[in-house]
Amino acid sequence: MARAVMVAALMLTVAGCGANGAAGPAPAAQSTAAAEPDFAGGARVVTNLSQLSAANTTSGLIANQTLLTATPKSAAAAPQNTTDVALARLYLANPTANTYTGDIAPPPGDTTLLNAKARQYPEFCYAILRQTLKAAQSIEAAKFGKYAMAKDLKPVILRLTMTAQGRLTDIAIEQRSGVAKVDQAMIDACKIGAWAMNPPPQALSAAGNYQIRFEGLVQNYSYGLNGEYKYATHVGLALL
Repeated sequence: MARAVMVAALMLTVAGCGANGAAGPAPAAQSTAAAEPDFAGGARVVTNLSQLSAANTTSGLIANQTLLTATPKSAAAAPQNTTDVALARLYLANPTANTYTGDIAPPPGDTTLLNAKARQYPEFCYAILRQTLKAAQSIEAAKFGKYAMAKDLKPVILRLTMTAQGRLTDIAIEQRSGVAKVDQAMIDACKIGAWAMNPPPQALSAAGNYQIRFEGLVQNYSYGLNGEYKYATHVGLALL
């Protein structure tokens, strides 16, 4: 009887072990293999979001962003900001303010209408004077830069004849300056500048042309560091 009970207990133990072996361990092994595949680089594919860490991983990024965008509080930062603003105002607002270009101001000169008839036709007469003055200043800068003019230099007086169409045809010298180079410079300036487009026919002389008395005077104005003189040039015109 006792032997029969022991045999029955042994059979129940064996049956229980067989059942647990068929249903339990095999699925657990397959789940572990599927969840954690072995990659060569040590990477791990996560398909179950519950496996992610609950830690706040963005706190470090937020702290770094705060450091990058924060206004500097050190004593050295404030003067630098002030300097940047000053430089922006100095160079960006007026980029050529501190650019050294040398003394490029044009030499002084003036034009004068010498009689009442010339003042009746100012556009015609001033155009001739401006053109002649510009030419005279250019010639003076090219030819006289190393020379000082005499203080008693007289004005050059020329008699110009222009056609009814405004073309210069004749130049006569009525008074010399005392320096041949100055006389020639004024003659050359009139050759360049004494012309007109659509001159007023009412200003013609009795001979049917334009008779003009031109006066030119050159005086010392300044002396540069390079040893070059600049001159004040005065030109005037009278219609005859």
